[in-house]
Amino acid sequence: MSERTAPGRHVLVLNRFNEEVGCRYTDYIDHTADRVAYLTAAGGRTGVDADRAETVAVVDDLADWAAVSELALDIVRRFGPLDHVVALFERDLEVAAALRELLGVEGPGPAEVERVRDKMSMKQLVASAGLRVPRFVAADSPGQVRRFAEETGFPVVIKPRDGSGSQGIYLINSLASLEETLASPLENYECEEFITGTMYQVDGVVQDGTVRVLRAFRLLNTCLDYALGASFGSVTSDDPVLEKQLVGYSEVVLAALGVRSSVFHLEVFAVDPAGPGEYDGLVFLEVAARAGGAELPHLWREVYGLDLLEVAARLSLGESPSLPDLDLAGRAGGYLLMPEPPVRPCRVLSTTSLIDRVPAMYAEVLPEPGAVLNGTGGAKETGGRYRFRADTGAEIERAIRQVLAEYDLAWEPVSEPDTKVFRVAGRAQSLARP
Repeated sequence: MSERTAPGRHVLVLNRFNEEVGCRYTDYIDHTADRVAYLTAAGGRTGVDADRAETVAVVDDLADWAAVSELALDIVRRFGPLDHVVALFERDLEVAAALRELLGVEGPGPAEVERVRDKMSMKQLVASAGLRVPRFVAADSPGQVRRFAEETGFPVVIKPRDGSGSQGIYLINSLASLEETLASPLENYECEEFITGTMYQVDGVVQDGTVRVLRAFRLLNTCLDYALGASFGSVTSDDPVLEKQLVGYSEVVLAALGVRSSVFHLEVFAVDPAGPGEYDGLVFLEVAARAGGAELPHLWREVYGLDLLEVAARLSLGESPSLPDLDLAGRAGGYLLMPEPPVRPCRVLSTTSLIDRVPAMYAEVLPEPGAVLNGTGGAKETGGRYRFRADTGAEIERAIRQVLAEYDLAWEPVSEPDTKVFRVAGRAQSLARP
């Protein structure tokens, strides 16, 4: 018997976003009409309004299937069957799919989610649609990887097949580096050729197979560069021809993966020379059926007035959200992430604010003096995060390079508190000029 019965839908939300991300579930789902239960990671506890929830279950790790499934089954026993399972973070999509299968809930199941999570499966499907993808091979066998590297030449990239945020990636530049990497177990990894070109992050919304909203952001380097310790900059594309091309391109990619209604985040290279086909100048890297990470949700809300996390939540509930006809021309956004210092853990001693000195910058998030950076912060616990808006991407790129030239952070190793102060400053060289 359920503890409470009420009209409306019964929704389980898997959450790991904290308050800072700005994911406002109570705005996305009417908690007075629907019964909303939360299964949240401990770090996302501040992102959930417990007073308006049916119940809140907290788990140390949402990847812990035994704990998550037990808590979800307990919610069903106490409150009744579920109508929907909502997950907005990429690594939770598989858990949500498995819960739907376990609990008999409609929505994307494991096979559907695999197409947008397994990097080999998605490249196979995209290639079958006639689009260019990097050459790739499973990294299950060291001999297979060696043969692949010999055929393609260095560098090659070895990455987790279901990874996110450029975590666990190896950039291999030599045979010696390859042998060192292969000496460690590589479970569920793939190896792919390194693509040289300009990389774009493409955020959008597809409804019933048609791309309704799209904006491309040109990367001043790559996510891999950031994972390897460089700064990371992303600016709105100033190329309307490319943006129009990417609408059709995204529809082909998403159709190949069976994604008809979703928010999506696509990563693609523009290469030169291009082939004769309509999309031969583009090389697919990967796509995710969720909103872009890092500062992108903030940019979409603050620059373009659209909350992609809300759109994603409503689509996952089977709704058809009303999307505005956004006039994106003349509204450019961008962001910059500064890496953590090279020695971790380290303690931040001081930072220099640039919020009033850099045109186009409108938001700045710096680590507080005394904060300890340990190398696990990803795109949130960084050496500094900055957001920009202007009329053009070119203006934002100039602002980013000014930040890189004037950036200053003083730190000390935590394990050696009596050592001299170290400074990180003037990192303009960290971004490759396009």
